[in-house]
Amino acid sequence: MLLAALFVSIAPEPEEQAPPPQVPFALTAKVEAGVGGIPIHAGGTVRPETEAALAPQVGGKVIWVDSGFKSGARVREGQTLFRIEREDYVHAVEIAKASVAAREVDLLETQESANIAESQYRRYTEHQTENQASKEPNPLVLWQPQLKAARASLAREKANLAQAELALARTSIRAPFDGHVREETVDLGDIVAPNQRTARLIASHAVEVVVSLASRDAALIAGLWDLVQDMPERTNARVIADYGEGRYAWNATVDRAEAALDQQTRTIDVVLVVADPFVKGARIAGDPAPGGSPPLLVGEYVQVEIEGATTEPFFQIPRAALNP
Repeated sequence: MLLAALFVSIAPEPEEQAPPPQVPFALTAKVEAGVGGIPIHAGGTVRPETEAALAPQVGGKVIWVDSGFKSGARVREGQTLFRIEREDYVHAVEIAKASVAAREVDLLETQESANIAESQYRRYTEHQTENQASKEPNPLVLWQPQLKAARASLAREKANLAQAELALARTSIRAPFDGHVREETVDLGDIVAPNQRTARLIASHAVEVVVSLASRDAALIAGLWDLVQDMPERTNARVIADYGEGRYAWNATVDRAEAALDQQTRTIDVVLVVADPFVKGARIAGDPAPGGSPPLLVGEYVQVEIEGATTEPFFQIPRAALNP
């Protein structure tokens, strides 16, 4: 106890220091004046503007498939993607042609019989009195119903022939537009049925980006509710996507706005159209990707910058400055 008391008595006194001043720390930045329209920033997902489910209109065995008809491949409008066995449909065309030829002969025979009947009736009326000759002849006497039936029969067989030729032409399944194969489920030797979905194609001429905007942001888009399909001037926008270490952009236009509010978020869905999305994007920031600039891919989440209407002068401040 004496030793502990000695150590306490000879211990040095702690050095006294003044507390640091309580000065608030703040980040500052120069306020920049905005020029032109107020930009509207949002995000959305890329979706195809035109998408079609490819299905044959006739059934049969698949005997040929284009080597380029694969998921992700590009196809051209009118390109034959696969073919169905033709023999049954060729035979149906030949049968229909034979039926048409037979009906044409029947029509000629009926027409000749009608001419003979008319000639006989004319000679008959020449030997009748004026009152008897004024009576209208029975249509059956002049073969008019028979002639009408023969013509109708020929028209029916010609329609059957056209239907058979159309079915034969449909054994070759072609791409309805320029685009890409999103998915395909047909292989050589498969038996396909009419209206069985075999592929899904997306058009390559344009894609859409749907962004949800609050009403205060949507109000800054000039003429949003006046847009029509043939309107020459549309609000410009830009679609931005990250790829690798770089950031790439594509030009877009505001196409339309949905006619109803989103029931969950109470926002307005605005649809942007990007023409030629599979053309490589323009790099606006970051390092270029070693593999080159990417296309705008369907399903990709992107940032959107819409050119707002020009209003009174405004200033730009960082988004973090809006926090309390």
